[in-house]
Amino acid sequence: MEARRYAPPRVRSGFLMKLLIAMALVEFVKGALLVAVLPVYASGKLGLSASALGFAFALQYVGDNACRAPVGRMLDRYGYRLPMALGLAVTVLAVALLAAANGPLALLAGCLLLGAGTSPLWPCAAAGATETAGREGSGSALSAVYVASFAGTGAGPVAVGWLAGGGAMAGAFPLLLGFAAAALLLALLLPPGAPRRAEEAPASGAGVRGLLSGIACAVRRLRGSRLLVPAMFLQTLALGLLTPVVTLYAREELGLTAGEFSTLLLAGGAATLGLLLVAGRLSDRLGPRPLLLVGVPAAAAATAYFAAVHTRPQLYAAVAAVAFGYALLIPSWNAFVARAIPDDLRGAAWGAALAIEGTGFVIGPIVSGWAWEHASRRAPFLLSGAALAALFVLYLFISFRKTDMVR
Repeated sequence: MEARRYAPPRVRSGFLMKLLIAMALVEFVKGALLVAVLPVYASGKLGLSASALGFAFALQYVGDNACRAPVGRMLDRYGYRLPMALGLAVTVLAVALLAAANGPLALLAGCLLLGAGTSPLWPCAAAGATETAGREGSGSALSAVYVASFAGTGAGPVAVGWLAGGGAMAGAFPLLLGFAAAALLLALLLPPGAPRRAEEAPASGAGVRGLLSGIACAVRRLRGSRLLVPAMFLQTLALGLLTPVVTLYAREELGLTAGEFSTLLLAGGAATLGLLLVAGRLSDRLGPRPLLLVGVPAAAAATAYFAAVHTRPQLYAAVAAVAFGYALLIPSWNAFVARAIPDDLRGAAWGAALAIEGTGFVIGPIVSGWAWEHASRRAPFLLSGAALAALFVLYLFISFRKTDMVR
């Protein structure tokens, strides 16, 4: 095998740093709203049921996922500033609407707008990271994007909970409006066009027909797309299956206190974030294949092992194994997908890929809730492990094609 020349990625460029800071700010706002503010605010001030709140949260994911592919195509045509600025202006409006909500309709509309407004974030950040660092540095650059996202998502609920002191959450809205406005200002400082030459983006006509044509073209041109599309779905389905039940499982089945669970989350999250950057560099040096061959089965086995956990030592071992597996999986998988993205349709292809992945976060919680209630409380973890095992099988089939994207 020909030796790979390694060049450090340019993850500290001013353009990419603006995207990363905007990512952290917006994820801070979303994390605070969805985890800490809205559950308390909606049930306390608005008197809404858990079902109504769940439906509102689902609308947020629908708004985000439905807009990702169109935003990606818009990115190819107009560059980064316009989609980011429009989206974050809608985000500011959504936060203001949620702050003024006095009934379920306003809450539903605010959550839908929040999802639509934040939809440019991931297509722009993923396209910007791979465009700035290049294919050979995509692992490190995309790891930096994930670190910014996770840091914002984790800091939001913690900071708001600390500021509220366990009391009313309504006072958090001015802070969240300020953070959303700061992200909007950063978006206005982005380049007016794409960093690559505008003539590189192919024309596909204007209007809805041109938009759909561009998205369809981007999906068709994903290298290895016949197997890559279901693989992208399975990767996020595995996480989506865990999202609604992991807290309940820790509290009700394992008997963890709120403090113990928070400490475990912080420790596991910090370990994963630390390993992410290291794994991203390894992915750039060695290629994504070695890390995926280890990370995917490790994450599958560790996730399924949660179904057999009964003691504290077993729990700590399972959390450490999951942190290790996902730290290898996330950067190498994203570097792998980055190699499937055509350069001349980067925005549309990333938007389409992220929309495909987003469906896993929509479908996963539905399946997980049903399995939790009708099968067993360990079933979601077994299903998540099975999804990762299926992802590993698909990846092996893609690897046998011996295309440039898997080397």
